[in-house]
Amino acid sequence: MDSEICPPGWECGTGCCGEDEECVDSTCYPFCPSGIRCGPMAECCEAGGLCRDEACVMPAGPCNEDIECPEGYGCDEEMGQCLPRGTRLCEYRPPPGDFLATEQWRWERSDVAPMNVHVSMTPVVGDIDLDGSPDVIFTSYSEGLEGPGVLRMVRGDNGVEFRAITSPSICASSGIAMADLDGDGSPEIVVGAGARCTAGLIAFHHDGTVAWQSRDRSGNPLPFPVKWGAPSIADLEADGRPEIIIGAMVFEYDGTLRFDRGIGAGSNCCGSDRGQGPVSAVYDADADGQLEVVAGNAVWEADGTPTWERPAAADGFVALADFFEDDQPDIIVVHQGMVSIRNGRTGEDLWGPAMIPGGGAGGPPTVADFDADGRPEIGVAGAGTYNVFDVDGMSNLLWSQPIEDDSSGMMGSSVFDFDGDGEAEVIYNDECFLRVFRGRDGLVLSETPQSSDTAVGYPVVADVDGDANSEIIVGASTRDAECGETDGLSRDFAGIRALRDVRDNWLGTRPVWNQHSYHVMNILTDLSVPAPERPAWRRFNHFRQNPQNFDAPDLVALEADASDKACVDEIRLRVLVINQGSVLIPRDLPISFYTGTPDGEHTLIATHRLDIHLPPDVGSLVDVFRPIAPDEYDREFSWFARADDRGDGTGLHNECDETNNVTVGTFNCPGIE
Repeated sequence: MDSEICPPGWECGTGCCGEDEECVDSTCYPFCPSGIRCGPMAECCEAGGLCRDEACVMPAGPCNEDIECPEGYGCDEEMGQCLPRGTRLCEYRPPPGDFLATEQWRWERSDVAPMNVHVSMTPVVGDIDLDGSPDVIFTSYSEGLEGPGVLRMVRGDNGVEFRAITSPSICASSGIAMADLDGDGSPEIVVGAGARCTAGLIAFHHDGTVAWQSRDRSGNPLPFPVKWGAPSIADLEADGRPEIIIGAMVFEYDGTLRFDRGIGAGSNCCGSDRGQGPVSAVYDADADGQLEVVAGNAVWEADGTPTWERPAAADGFVALADFFEDDQPDIIVVHQGMVSIRNGRTGEDLWGPAMIPGGGAGGPPTVADFDADGRPEIGVAGAGTYNVFDVDGMSNLLWSQPIEDDSSGMMGSSVFDFDGDGEAEVIYNDECFLRVFRGRDGLVLSETPQSSDTAVGYPVVADVDGDANSEIIVGASTRDAECGETDGLSRDFAGIRALRDVRDNWLGTRPVWNQHSYHVMNILTDLSVPAPERPAWRRFNHFRQNPQNFDAPDLVALEADASDKACVDEIRLRVLVINQGSVLIPRDLPISFYTGTPDGEHTLIATHRLDIHLPPDVGSLVDVFRPIAPDEYDREFSWFARADDRGDGTGLHNECDETNNVTVGTFNCPGIE
């Protein structure tokens, strides 16, 4: 049909479209109800769909970061939507069972309070100084955990201290919680106050200045004991103003008491009526969409009213997960040498009590899939053994391994699937050794001599240096440790250190671990508190475990260029290096230049190290200068550059594609006439 006789608005190129068609770039297509077309063929996306990478995709909901998305989806930060990862997927899968830990850095001395070097309580990880890189924050002491502590902050990539707080005095045996409390975009640190751990809680701004100390509703100072305890931070009402919880005491974001149902709640330590060792949790225990304060024998709503209470039942350390596949969180309680599971809605006993072999009161529990059967198990340390309980097994005990913790018998632990085989490994430090146990049978994968005062602290796993690999961060102390037969092997180091895999094969994870009762969904990477907090058990059915990811970089070298301008004494060689992968490459990436060919003889010219980060889809031009000898003018030379090359053919990073790191070229310096 000739365009001159098309009905008005139906013209398209040299013709016209039909009644159920529309014109797109001079071509007629069937009408697209969503109004969103995508790709070279102008595909019509369905209602609610988006166009990404020239393909229609259906988002799975809004998000701030990947943890809020279903499996197979990632958070597109520009769109704020969970989108299928699709063609942007870049993953590295390490060899299973390959495990060799080595020290990455250690902190063991300071010019500030130089005697305060012992570390026992759990460190936290996050970007406290707002420079875009993770930091490690911990308490240290000199006179023992009964004495005054120093709050210290060190860089996550090298352990260099950049801040130490000596005044006001803090409690050395208090856990730490870290989050943005006032919504100003910078985090606060909450820790026990007072040299003798009796002054309640204190909060510090990210720069080390005091934000507040705990006070009652009238504004008066509110002291209370916090020894061995650990605060949590959560937004109980999802109103954008987080609360601070320790035991069953709840404080507003500014340190004002909201309600007090007992400081000792959630304790398995030392007589909870004295307020020692409260390590409660905040979780949607009854699956009603609202967060509650959770102890071992009671659960309270955001206003302090009980969801349920069982005063006659034993209180204890807690963790939460869905054990019976009924979409209902269950409460794991470690109490007086026993382990039980109680219904999160009612407090009814569902499993146990099972006795902890080897004695001891028992430490804070971890929950993970230790044996890759798709169901969670419980990990808990006592005095003489570390144990994993299988709720489904013919026997309650999956495995038990000897440890040495005669001093407290209640040390905590964390878990992580380092190689991505579905089995979560256990990370645990007793009085003498930091050990990593294999999840399915307890085989010792790693044993590092290191003494500890034990208490209720534990090592944590995070990407502490932003290199897309996980690290173990663990404190050490020698003040009161008792190493028995191994005395002398591990008593020479006090402080904190980061361990990594020798081959950097440990999978990546989040650069954050913000509190003792960490369960992934309780905090975002920028240390803001989610409101509302999403149901953790539906996405991450574990507790005190960071999620692993297989995301990897993909470094590509392109555009080899040799400039013969002003080619006197030297020639400039240039390449473009781009990260086409899924994760950021931290600064200090090596790019090496060689004369010769990659598969033949070659000689190193120079190694350049980038002083900037390379996020995904970002590149950098790299120049080096090669000297030219008098007899090398008017001769053609082959040369090449390789990204992620330390100058000996080896790199720092595991990539999803290791075959595209090289670009080749030639150069010829004209002779001088």
